Amino acid sequence: MPEPAPSLRISRRILDRYLLEDETPVVATRQHWARLVEPFATLLVALLAVAAVSAHLDARAAGLGTVLWVGWFVVLGRAVWRLMQWKNDWFVATDRRMLLVYGLFTQRVAMMPLNKVTDMNYGRSIMGRLLGYGRFVLESAGQDQAMREIDFLPDPDEKYRRICAILFRDDHRGDDRRGDDRRQLAVEEAFDDRVRSHDPFETSQVADERPGFTDRFDPDVVRVHPLRRARQDQRRWEPVERSELPPDWEWVENEARRARAATRSRTVAVDPDPTPHR
Repeated sequence: MPEPAPSLRISRRILDRYLLEDETPVVATRQHWARLVEPFATLLVALLAVAAVSAHLDARAAGLGTVLWVGWFVVLGRAVWRLMQWKNDWFVATDRRMLLVYGLFTQRVAMMPLNKVTDMNYGRSIMGRLLGYGRFVLESAGQDQAMREIDFLPDPDEKYRRICAILFRDDHRGDDRRGDDRRQLAVEEAFDDRVRSHDPFETSQVADERPGFTDRFDPDVVRVHPLRRARQDQRRWEPVERSELPPDWEWVENEARRARAATRSRTVAVDPDPTPHR
């Protein structure tokens, strides 16, 4: 049986607010969970340190213990803030542009058209190869760049193939029809999750269509077919009044109703004896 087409997980607010009707999302992801290692590791170390110091304080130094615990709650607030930022920030690449949506209270959208991208460097540190994240550095033709570095991208090999499949589509403009077929094939092959890396450091092969643990409980995340916008599939016919139609249009409701009634009232004669005549 054919494998089901992969789908992207994307924030519903980004899909509705920032993407155009005819845009096709190619990559949509939050940053890798490794971005949260430092704040929560700091929180754990601070908790152990404060607990150890508070256990050896006498009654005369009770005020110092209170100050230490207040400081630990500040570190806790910093970790929660970083978690909320991680949940809110998204990197999205479509067939037209790249977007970086960030900011918790004041939301910002950095955008770069694909036709302005002159170079894209892709690198992975040792920790990135072990944990499964990478870093993109974009170069554009303009002087001022709205977005340059995109770090902590999960499953970066697959995303690199997807973005390259869109970037290289402009090299095939000779025959429009055959060019469209080649671009469609290139995108579909780029989405083929059966292509696996042979990197010995690679330990994570989680594709976009497999939701993460936090995404399973996030109502803001929806699944979108990568080659067809889900919003286009949700369009429905809406009833209109006869007065709303242009004057040169014809109202065919009565003709259509008579045609349906004639179809329902039509009878078909059936021979009860299927034996052929001799």
